Amino acid sequence: KAPAAKAPAAKAPAAKAPAAGPEALAALMQEAKEKLGSETVSAIANEARENASKALASMPASQEKTAKLNKVRTMNLTHRLKAELAKIGAAPPSGKTFAKGPDAKRGRYDASDDVLAPDREGRRFDMRQIVVNFANVGASFGKNVLRREPPGLFDWDGVRRCCRFLKHEKGWKITGVINENFRATDQSSGKNFAIPMPQDIKKLCDDDILETPRITGQNHSSADDEMTIKCAYRRNSRFLDNDNYRDWLQQMRDVKIRDWLNTYQELLHTRYFFDKGTGAFDLIEGNIPAHMLASGRKEVDKRELWHASRT
Repeated sequence: KAPAAKAPAAKAPAAKAPAAGPEALAALMQEAKEKLGSETVSAIANEARENASKALASMPASQEKTAKLNKVRTMNLTHRLKAELAKIGAAPPSGKTFAKGPDAKRGRYDASDDVLAPDREGRRFDMRQIVVNFANVGASFGKNVLRREPPGLFDWDGVRRCCRFLKHEKGWKITGVINENFRATDQSSGKNFAIPMPQDIKKLCDDDILETPRITGQNHSSADDEMTIKCAYRRNSRFLDNDNYRDWLQQMRDVKIRDWLNTYQELLHTRYFFDKGTGAFDLIEGNIPAHMLASGRKEVDKRELWHASRT
């Protein structure tokens, strides 16, 4: 008889990645002490502890708060240590990162804008996402570039230019907010009649378009503004609109969202402009580093900015 074929040798199980936890943090701290020095690591640890305490200052003392403080401190410390190691080439660099896979056409993202400290609810900020109030952008383009008079300011080409910049130049993920069944002109098409949202704009947003219900009554006259703020709160992300939202800072009925808006508007509320001469879209980003704004600092001496770290 022919010898029976041997069964293929069983593959050894793949080694599991070490679970994140006290041991992983201890190993990271040991590496950081060797490469950054004990004093630097100690200062980073103290800063992480202070940031966690500030973030959860409004939470009453309890076992839940103690557990959350430890979790937030650990998260802050881990990210700060990795960022400092990256600066000296001891870890994957954090600077400019490029999208891969389906987002390969997305522009490069400046990771120096990342905020490691959490908000007051212990949530991470998503600085790579932005909620855009399309009505505000389209009307601004019509008024300032096309020199239109109301009514009928809005033009889809302004939204297109905005989305192209945010995706291809900044590398951000876009969520658009617009009134449902909205129709307007698109000057790039050469036609002067109202049409629904063009498909190329939907594609720039990966079809992440949120339609505001058409609600009657004075109480809901700014429903798209309210929806923009609430969508940004749920994502803990940037939001773009040139409205100052003074009414919502005072009158937002949801207490958590009102506190979030008052605390982090300087960090997350993104402003923009259209160049009248070229029609180009760009952002007005300010000069206070994101990590300072995230900690609640709204006034900074200009001389401090001369030497302040951007990260």
